[in-house]
Amino acid sequence: MYTLLGMPVSFASSLATGLSGLAAAAVALGFLIFFHEFGHFIVAKLSGVAVQKFSLGFGKKLFGWKVGETDYMVSVLPLGGYVKMLGEDEGAEELSPEDKKRSFSAQPGYKRALIVFAGPFFNIVLAVILCYIVLVTGFPQAIARVAGVAPGSPAAVAGFMPGDIVEKIDGNYVDFWQEVADYVKGHPGKAAAFTVRRGDRKLEIKATPELQGKKVYLGLLGEVFIEALEVGSPADKAGIKPKDQVLAVDGKDIGSWDEMAQTVKESLGKELSFTVKRQGSLNNIIITPVLAKGNKGEGKIGVLMGTATEKVAYGPIESVVLSLDKAGGMTGFTVTILSRLVRGKEDASQLGGPIAIVQMSGSQAKRGFADFVLFMALLSINLGILNLLPVPILDGGHLLFFAIEGVIRKPVSLRVREVAQQIGLFLLISLMVFVFYNDIMRLLGFEQMWK
Repeated sequence: MYTLLGMPVSFASSLATGLSGLAAAAVALGFLIFFHEFGHFIVAKLSGVAVQKFSLGFGKKLFGWKVGETDYMVSVLPLGGYVKMLGEDEGAEELSPEDKKRSFSAQPGYKRALIVFAGPFFNIVLAVILCYIVLVTGFPQAIARVAGVAPGSPAAVAGFMPGDIVEKIDGNYVDFWQEVADYVKGHPGKAAAFTVRRGDRKLEIKATPELQGKKVYLGLLGEVFIEALEVGSPADKAGIKPKDQVLAVDGKDIGSWDEMAQTVKESLGKELSFTVKRQGSLNNIIITPVLAKGNKGEGKIGVLMGTATEKVAYGPIESVVLSLDKAGGMTGFTVTILSRLVRGKEDASQLGGPIAIVQMSGSQAKRGFADFVLFMALLSINLGILNLLPVPILDGGHLLFFAIEGVIRKPVSLRVREVAQQIGLFLLISLMVFVFYNDIMRLLGFEQMWK
């Protein structure tokens, strides 16, 4: 049973790959691949099938040890792993009557299917466990917090105060300040009911955005954070750092990410003075927007949007249901992206390989324990789903053959399986080359994800 490693990524960066990223990726990938192969291994053992090899990685053996009948090893290519069972390659070896009983090919179809399915299933189970750990221990959750209120504005008259956290608008939940800004922009002259958390109290505040010329005005300022930087971008060279909070540009208060982005777009080649808050101190940083790729005449500074967060934890019982829901959401997201990729609705450049995973592992590890563990959960689901694809040599390919066997009431011929395995291996190698190409292009900065 072979495991393919890769993932569709919804973002990319040219962040430098450092030792922290390599270490984080080694921990994450080693653990996820081990858990996947352990699924195959333990179900095979419980089914009475002899396991000959248990490998993390493909290709030549680097090191390992033999315990009983199983050779445990680490191999040279860290792109997946495999479990080799007795009699898995039917006809490739002569087996005694006793060994044949313990061979994979001699098992009933349902047992073989369970052994194959166990790997991806264990990855989904692991994702649920990781989500549960994060939910119980606490994780940073996005919030829409008021940074300031303009004196005499509709928001001030309504009773908003700095520090208020907007949880709902007209009964609709919001997590990000940009959602608040977008809602206000779309409802000029209409009274809106804001559900606000102020300390330990919940308040209902009604406020009506005013139309001032072409601009909808309420007078609320949100917290605008920098999430990440493009290496070598104007913001990076000027000294902007992740987690910086942008308070103003050229002396004008910034109330939302859109306001800042619009100012940057309209200021190509013009020096802008950014007032940023960093660990309690204020800094004025001069940045000159450069031409954005693919945008005629618009400027960019090379930053990615962040948001205000606060730590949230749930009880051990409540976290069971929430972890199932969170893992289910990750699974649905992965399936949707893969489906869109197959149908040509998404750019295939989203597929990332080992380099992208190393970059993201390092980035998430730096953000904290919860972010790294949730990234591992998403990666584990990617690992499980990708290996269920009906490609010969992968778990999904084996399951497809078992399904055909169930329909025609006899095993698929050895010749057909051999040809299919060769095709599957070709597709697997082609995919590896393609994701490496994507990774290298992103590493060299040939992407347009940054605004």
